[in-house]
Amino acid sequence: MTTASIPAPLPAATSESAPAPSATPVPPAVGTAAGPAGPATTSPSTRSRRGRTARALGALAQLAAVGVVGSVIFGVLATLLSLGISLVLLFGIGLLFLLAFVYALYATAWLEYERVEGLYRYGLPALRARRRDRPGFAGWLRSVWDQFTDGPMWRGIASAAVSTILGLFVLPLVGGLASSLVLLFAPLLGGDTVRVPVTGLHVAVEWALLVGVLGLIVCAALLAGIAVLHGVLTRAILVPNREAQLVEQAREAGTQRESAVRAGEVERTRIERDLHDGVQPRLVSVAMTLGLAQQKIDDDLRLSAGAVTGAVTGRAPEEVAIDVSAGRLDLTLPDDAYAVSTDVSAGQLDNRLDVASSSANRVTVSVSTGYVALRS
Repeated sequence: MTTASIPAPLPAATSESAPAPSATPVPPAVGTAAGPAGPATTSPSTRSRRGRTARALGALAQLAAVGVVGSVIFGVLATLLSLGISLVLLFGIGLLFLLAFVYALYATAWLEYERVEGLYRYGLPALRARRRDRPGFAGWLRSVWDQFTDGPMWRGIASAAVSTILGLFVLPLVGGLASSLVLLFAPLLGGDTVRVPVTGLHVAVEWALLVGVLGLIVCAALLAGIAVLHGVLTRAILVPNREAQLVEQAREAGTQRESAVRAGEVERTRIERDLHDGVQPRLVSVAMTLGLAQQKIDDDLRLSAGAVTGAVTGRAPEEVAIDVSAGRLDLTLPDDAYAVSTDVSAGQLDNRLDVASSSANRVTVSVSTGYVALRS
């Protein structure tokens, strides 16, 4: 007998049916299959580790280059120094080599400061050349000597020398690292022995894998140690401690004070020279001009507007010509007798001089309009 399966009845659609579940979607969990994973976040420790690794690789790359370039630079410095010392008594030619040696030292130290600062960001101050604080050739020689004895410059030279020595170790270690990598794949090449590319040694195939692993570990560890040692040594050499900073600041303050005092002395000397050579002759010239004016006054004193009050001191002038077309003139002459001739067409003349027609001191007055007062 067959049993029919009766399906469950569908719920009737009524207005009092149960409420539908909320349509607000639930956000899928991050990183699950329900949705795409969000952006991965990197912890500060991971970022710091990556930064140290990148800095160590950069230091090794720079040391490999400094090992080659630094050897050439220090060879040039040694040549300049030896030539300068040996030829210093031969017409002074050695002085040119010694001068080139000093500025080559400064250039080398400056490059070292910039290299270390760009790699480690220690906040090192830029290496500055010593400036001349005194005028003349003696001041220039003093600046060269100050540059030669500059402490920060020699610290840069010491750091460059250490970096060059470390770079000479980096190059063979990099070669050993490459040889170790070759030995790892030596069993795949077949044969009884394997020749190491850089060292030229022959290693049995049975031992190639073990030697390659050991060489890889040793070379990598030595390179990492050199990178760490480079950072420690450059920091110890180039980054000044607090006491050294105070000494350097005191030295700079003393140098600036001496420069200010010297500049003040130079300026005072210049002012004294200008006063003696410039103002004094000018004052003498003015005094001579005033003396001539008192002796001769104006041969033709004219006034067309305004009011003028003046006085002539000293010896009485021999001849005075006054022409006033408008305005007011009040003139006082030295106490003496004057022969006065007047021509007053309009205006007013107030003459209180001691008049004597036979006097050699002649005063001619012409008044068109205005007012003239003469007194002694």
